[in-house]
Amino acid sequence: MEWQEQWDVVVVGSGAGGLVAAITAAYNGQKVLLVEKSDVFGGSSALSGGGLWIPNNHVSKKAGLQDSEEEALTYMEDVIEDNGPASTRERKVAYIKNGSKMVSFLEELGMEWVAAPLYPDYYPERPGGKIGRSIEGEVFDLRELGEYESLLRKGMVEMPFPLYSGRVYSVPRTFTSMKDFTNVSGMLFSGIKYKLQGKHATSIGQGLVSRLIKMALLQDVTIRLSAPLKDLIIENEEIIGVEIEQDGEPYFIQTKAVILAGGGFERNEELRRKYHNIGSEWSSASIGNQGDMLLIAQKHSLDTALLDEAWWGPTAINDDGSPSFLVYERSLPHTIIVDQEGNRYFNEAESYVDAGKAMLDKQEQSGKAIPSWMIMESRHRNRYLFGSMMPRMVPKKLLNSGWLKRADSIEDLAKICAIDVEGLRKTIDRFNTFVDKGKDEDYKRGDSAYDNYYGDPAYANPNLGHISKPPFYAVKVYPGDLGTKGGIVADEHGQALRDGKPIIGLYATGNCSASVMGKVYPGPGSTLGPTTVFGYISANHIKSTMFEQAEVETI
Repeated sequence: MEWQEQWDVVVVGSGAGGLVAAITAAYNGQKVLLVEKSDVFGGSSALSGGGLWIPNNHVSKKAGLQDSEEEALTYMEDVIEDNGPASTRERKVAYIKNGSKMVSFLEELGMEWVAAPLYPDYYPERPGGKIGRSIEGEVFDLRELGEYESLLRKGMVEMPFPLYSGRVYSVPRTFTSMKDFTNVSGMLFSGIKYKLQGKHATSIGQGLVSRLIKMALLQDVTIRLSAPLKDLIIENEEIIGVEIEQDGEPYFIQTKAVILAGGGFERNEELRRKYHNIGSEWSSASIGNQGDMLLIAQKHSLDTALLDEAWWGPTAINDDGSPSFLVYERSLPHTIIVDQEGNRYFNEAESYVDAGKAMLDKQEQSGKAIPSWMIMESRHRNRYLFGSMMPRMVPKKLLNSGWLKRADSIEDLAKICAIDVEGLRKTIDRFNTFVDKGKDEDYKRGDSAYDNYYGDPAYANPNLGHISKPPFYAVKVYPGDLGTKGGIVADEHGQALRDGKPIIGLYATGNCSASVMGKVYPGPGSTLGPTTVFGYISANHIKSTMFEQAEVETI
């Protein structure tokens, strides 16, 4: 092999996991190259809410959380029922023990963390469940990136002002209470202040990856965009190099270690049809995630798992074809989600992964759940935001395009939407009796603190409100996702496995790997948490096993 460059560590992918891996490896003394397929950095992380689910971290504890490694493991063991190769006890322990270390490590290098003390785990009533384990980055001034500012991946919708995912629950309820109005006004006025100061302020996912990019540059990580990974070069069960594409030509790099963090296969139509029996158009993930890592892994017969899974969630498709991932909208009162027969079939306020899986399961059973319909009545539209729609405002273009349906009776709405009229009428009548009782007897909507988090505390049950006052509205809902969660199986050190044994020097983290979370989503930030923590673990394992330097404790 004629090598064109030599590096100690090559990291593939510029999302949060790849950046943390690169920062850690460079801090540990390695010469690090980070390659990114796209011409912008940030991956799906830049499109995310920016939160990390990190049990027992010091930031949350300072905000009042009482937590421990033992409670975190109890919780993960209880809710992650899948015992597959990605969700071993050893990987869970490694995640819990290293998460808090990573948070402190990044803070020492310049990360500014913010706690989300009111944000519950997604099953807070289960053993070991807590409220407040999620953290996120402080608002970041993009001017600090210099020329890299223009290379940040942008979302389809730009935020009008910087906000925090741990306080976003107030946004849809801005005009319903003084507390929520004050909360949102505070973020708005901060945004105005930043503008007056000339700052290019950003937050959530974009803020997180931007600060990580700055930290990577300060650690002398070399970042190369438009450089997709084309192949791994493995000899005798050991990585010796990679082939990338540079300026349209094959380019061969010799390296001692490779950390794969290049995203999943959510935008690959063929792979989605093969493993999920749906297309790729409902995904909210980066358009560049075409399954490159999975195809390379399969070429080299690496172990894979959870290929039939994703970070599912109910999704509306906007009139321009872009996806809108529904989080808070379905939790608020005066709305339900039904299939084409007019039946409710899950707790609308539950974890989006559980809700998305419920849609897929129902579709498999009846063939009548894709699309489903989110039914809203006038009080939902008058009190809360829905997507980009302000309360009391219903843009004519959304009605004219057919994206939003409206009628003055349930029967007429059902006919417009081709929903079984009798079925919908029966469902709504039954649901309204639950509202009267304050108890959802079918699906327990409102029983969990997580349900209530995005509900309206002005109601006896924050998630239940009558559907009886016209006009009535409906929007199609599909089983979208934040990304796929199946891929390369890695061990507790992040090492990629083949036939259950590690390929020396090869590591995988993030959505190109099979998630430690198995088939569930334990809490807010359960995608960014694992990708960053196992990126950190991988880089430290590389140092302790491949380079003659002081040992770094991992697990």
